[in-house]
Amino acid sequence: MPLMTGSDAVIQSLIAEEIDLVFGIPGYHTEHLYGRLMQQNKVRHILVRHEQGAGFMAIGAARVTGRAGTIFSTAGPGALNGATPMGEAYGDSVPLLNIMAEDMSQYLYQDRGIVHESQDQFGVFSRLSQWSKQVSGPAEIPAAIHEGLRRTQVNRPRPVVVEIPVDFFTDEAEVEILRAETHDRPAGDPADIQRAARILAEAERPLIWAGGGTISSGAWAELQSLAERLDAPVITTSSGKGSIPEDHPLSVGNLANQGPVKRLMSESDAMLAVGARFGYLPTAKWSIPIPERLIHVDIDPTQPGKNFPVEIGIHADARLGLLGLIDALDGAECEHGEWVSAAQSAHKSVWDEMERRAPVEMAIQRAVRQALPDETIIAADPHLLGYWGRSFIPVNQPRTWLYDLAFGTLGYAFPVALGAKLVAPDKPVVALTGDGGFLFTSQELATAVQLGINVVTVIFNDNAYGAIKEDFLRDFGRAYEVDLVNPDFVKYAESFGAVGLRASPEQLGETLKHALTLERPCLIDVPVTLQRPLVMS
Repeated sequence: MPLMTGSDAVIQSLIAEEIDLVFGIPGYHTEHLYGRLMQQNKVRHILVRHEQGAGFMAIGAARVTGRAGTIFSTAGPGALNGATPMGEAYGDSVPLLNIMAEDMSQYLYQDRGIVHESQDQFGVFSRLSQWSKQVSGPAEIPAAIHEGLRRTQVNRPRPVVVEIPVDFFTDEAEVEILRAETHDRPAGDPADIQRAARILAEAERPLIWAGGGTISSGAWAELQSLAERLDAPVITTSSGKGSIPEDHPLSVGNLANQGPVKRLMSESDAMLAVGARFGYLPTAKWSIPIPERLIHVDIDPTQPGKNFPVEIGIHADARLGLLGLIDALDGAECEHGEWVSAAQSAHKSVWDEMERRAPVEMAIQRAVRQALPDETIIAADPHLLGYWGRSFIPVNQPRTWLYDLAFGTLGYAFPVALGAKLVAPDKPVVALTGDGGFLFTSQELATAVQLGINVVTVIFNDNAYGAIKEDFLRDFGRAYEVDLVNPDFVKYAESFGAVGLRASPEQLGETLKHALTLERPCLIDVPVTLQRPLVMS
């Protein structure tokens, strides 16, 4: 085995694991690691302006490619700046590898006043990850990176941490570099899959509930094939948008909270849920009428039965589970014409009602969608337009809708869009955000300009934390601490060297089309006041 430093063990492991992109900022504890990183040309480093930006860009890259995004973190404040995207990746099931420095091994947890010392940095990040390892020397680094990446493949794709005390970067040891592997994922119990297939084939009013696991496992073709075989309408969650084209006749979309779709569910005699957790928001606080005959396929064995009782829980990767069901159907094809028509009617009634009651919000979303080719990657913050968009911006291709539903982090959309553009340079990428949220991570405009990351960002600007303001007005009759003094966003963009534009809601579509032709980072300020999404009874 060759003799090498811990820094070389990190870099050579990344190369061997076929990781070619990392995000971060060099710091006191990672100087040696960066010195080695810059002496090779197989792993590209993206210098960001804040570690939170590094984590979110890595999330954007991971969600578009399906492979783990990677960040380097220095110790102390640099590490903790990355805690928010770690929480985001954990909540929304995104594979993320965090290679994190720590203080000198002989002084850990002694409160000696070491530079960037934390009481228990490793403990903090252990709670933000599905798996974590603090190595005890350079020789352990390759196995730790390899195991972390394995966990992101065979388990629910949540973040992993490899923590390296700073002295191990310069220490030398004999090191065995491990090569990239494709690890087997769970495929489900064959007997359970056979039983599930019989239930679905015999159902008269079947439904499919497609969650984010269908996207992360690359299962969209199998989902559509099974839906067509069963002639079963498909309800998607926000994370599952794009798992079936929303212009497909079997697509109901992300409308489970709406009355007509609730009534559709109450009439269903069997539901297949794939790669979904039935979380608090998608299920209207667990109040929607999930059918009693529920079959739940998930790579996380703790999910089936957690929020709704199941008849059959199947521990399987979404793609492998769907393939098993297709095989078990043995060529059988079903016809449920009246049931599919009922689903289409429920979908149409929701859209018609929203067009009537929310013409401004629906017109904006229509303008955005019509201005963008189907392959456009859209990253959206959890702001008022984002709330609307998760149901009413149609998505017809997988991995083109990036939204942070579970953790709900403001400032997500812009850096996530930058990460997405880096790994999909030939696709248009657009970030949808609000004025408040944009300023959480707006310093990454400098990253975009420096590296020529040509993302278009649309700011829906109401000079407030608009969603919280609406809540205060509803609950207290007045708003507290939500009104903002903002910069002139056009001049703000121009000060970084980006393009700044301003558009009314009526001008947005044409302005967006124009921005996509500029091949430069571009920001569009749209002054508008929006309402929260409406719910039909």
